[in-house]
Amino acid sequence: MIIRLTILFLLFSLHSTYAADAASQQKLQACLKKADELPDIAAADAEAWFWHGGGEAARLCRDFALFNSGDYVPAAKGFAALAYLHEKTTPKQAAQLYAQAGLSYLRAEDTKTAETCYARALALTPNDADILTGRATARIGDGRYWDAITDLNAALKLKPNDIDALRQRGRAWTYLDNYNNAQADFSKAAMLSGEAVPADAPAPKQ
Repeated sequence: MIIRLTILFLLFSLHSTYAADAASQQKLQACLKKADELPDIAAADAEAWFWHGGGEAARLCRDFALFNSGDYVPAAKGFAALAYLHEKTTPKQAAQLYAQAGLSYLRAEDTKTAETCYARALALTPNDADILTGRATARIGDGRYWDAITDLNAALKLKPNDIDALRQRGRAWTYLDNYNNAQADFSKAAMLSGEAVPADAPAPKQ
């Protein structure tokens, strides 16, 4: 299961950063809503808005539209470019954008570049449990299970009941043939979410 970061905080925090006035913020909000519901149309609209002076707000909307339409690599490059521009001025928002770039690369199954993006995000906000979980997901995809567990242990220290982190750690333990630990993590995640333990979760060894 690929981690999806909470985008609502990111969008809320970026409205004022990338849209200079109330009118631009309103237009960005409408564009992002369309990016969620009609991403192909929103991408074209955002591109036209950019060429008519929409600036970074238009770029941000275009990148989310591309992400929602499945054009993950162009979206990732756009998120990372915006993040780079704002590393020094708004590091928390830049970190979230790098994380969104990481998620986009994960969706494109480019785990190495995803990890690089998550690492840049963590350099800006080192104690972000969601970003640690995202990097761990990339590391699992790259076969680096112990490194993933290190990230997930840190994430769960920050957010002990984080369901995504528990599931990802369960996956990592499974690949390491530690079925007792895997089952414990999957069971706790199931209890917290109210969902059944995945059918393919390993049974604990006696």
